[in-house]
Amino acid sequence: MSRADEPVVSLDGVKVHFEKEQGLIDSLFGEPDTVGAVDGVSLEIAENDVVALVGESGCGKTTLGKTAIGIQRPTEGSVRYRGQDVWEAKDGEGEIPFEEIRRSLQIIHQDPGSALNPNRTVMRTLTAPLKRRHSEMSPEDRRARVLRMLERVGMEPPEDYAHRYPHQLSGGEQQRIALVRALLMNPDLILADEAVSALDVSLRVEMMDLLLELQEQFDTSFLFISHNLSNARYLAEKSGGRVGIMYLGELVEIGPAEEVLQNPKHPYTKVLRWATADLEPEGEVEEPPVRTIDIPDPVSPPSGCRFHTRCPKVIPPEGTDISQALYNEIMDLRNAVEKRTLRPDEDAPRDAEIARLRDERFDEPLSEPHRERVDRALAAVVDGDWDAAAEALRADYESVCERRSPTLGDERHPTACHLRDEGRRAEPSAADD
Repeated sequence: MSRADEPVVSLDGVKVHFEKEQGLIDSLFGEPDTVGAVDGVSLEIAENDVVALVGESGCGKTTLGKTAIGIQRPTEGSVRYRGQDVWEAKDGEGEIPFEEIRRSLQIIHQDPGSALNPNRTVMRTLTAPLKRRHSEMSPEDRRARVLRMLERVGMEPPEDYAHRYPHQLSGGEQQRIALVRALLMNPDLILADEAVSALDVSLRVEMMDLLLELQEQFDTSFLFISHNLSNARYLAEKSGGRVGIMYLGELVEIGPAEEVLQNPKHPYTKVLRWATADLEPEGEVEEPPVRTIDIPDPVSPPSGCRFHTRCPKVIPPEGTDISQALYNEIMDLRNAVEKRTLRPDEDAPRDAEIARLRDERFDEPLSEPHRERVDRALAAVVDGDWDAAAEALRADYESVCERRSPTLGDERHPTACHLRDEGRRAEPSAADD
C-alpha cells in the first residue's frame, strides 16, 4: 500500500494516562492516582474525511484529538500518519520526518485569541510559518499568498485586516485567522477543538460552512471536537462524515451522522440526544433516559461497560425473573451500599429500620425472592457490615454489563454495548420496562 492509499491518521488501541496531582502528604507517602483519559481507542481518519467527536466534559475527546495529531504521546497503542508511526518518527526512526508530520497535522483551538500573539499583526502572524516552511519565497510572494488566503475566508478587503492586531478583531475574525494559519501549512488533517463553541450562535453555522468549503478546496480532513451534538451533526451530515460518541475515555459508538442521531444504539448516545433540545424527537419522554446524573470517578472507572452505573437498560442476570424498572432500583441500591451513602438510624428497632430503608429505595412492594435478598443486604447495612451487604447484592444481581467490557466492532455503525452482542435482541422488549 502506498502512502497515498494509507489513512491519513490511524489510531490503534490508544491509551493516554495521566498521574493526578497530589497534596504534599500523599506525594510523600502514597502512590499517585492515575487517570485514564483515553483507554483503548482505535480510529481511522481517511483522506478528505470528517469525524466529529462528542461527549461530556472530561470524557477524553480533546486528549484523543491531541494524540491523533502528534501533540500528546500515548501511554500505550500506536498513532500512525500515512502508515508511519508518529512517535518513532519523533525519535528519529522511519521514512517520514517528524517535521513533515507536524506540518501535516494542525490544530485550531477553542479560544483563538489566546492562540494569537497580541503583539503581532495578522500579516506578521501569518507570514511567520511561511518563512519557516518556504524560505525560498520572497517577502512579496508571502504577502500575496496571505492576502489571497484572507480573501478566501471572507476577510475583505484583505489589506485592511492584514495590519490589525488580534484585539482589533471579533471572535469570529480571530477564528478565521487561526484557520488561515493552519491552512498555510497545506495540512492533511486539522484538529478543530471546540472551534465554534466560543462564537455567537449566529456565527457558528457560518464558521462550520467555511470549514466545509475550505475542506473541498484544500482536500483537508477534519477531526472536530465538540460537546454540542447539534454542531457535530451539522458538520458531519453536510460533509458525509461520521459522529463518534465518547464516554469516560472510550469510543462507544461511531457511524454516519444520520444513523447515529436518528437510530442511536448506545444508551449514552440517547442521553446526549435527549439533552439536545433541537434533536429531541416528537414524543420523546420528559425524563432523561439515565438512572443517575452522577459521573463515575475516572481514577477508578466502573468495571465492564463504564456506563452501566448510569444505564437504564443494564442487563439483568440471565434467568432472573425481574422487570427492568425493579432491576434498575436494585442496581441503584447496590451503588448506594458500595458508596455507603445510606443513612441507617442506629437507635431505631432493627426490623423497622430495614423496612424503612426498603421503602425509601423502592416504588413498589417487592415480590420474592427479591424482598428476601434485599432485606438480607439491608440487615447487614443496619448491622454495620457494609462489605457483606455489597457482596450479597453482587452475588444475586451482578450483570454482564459489569463483568465484561463490550467491544466496538468494525461495522458501518459499530456500538460498544452488550445490548448489541451477537445473539442478544437488539432492544429490550416492552415487557422489560
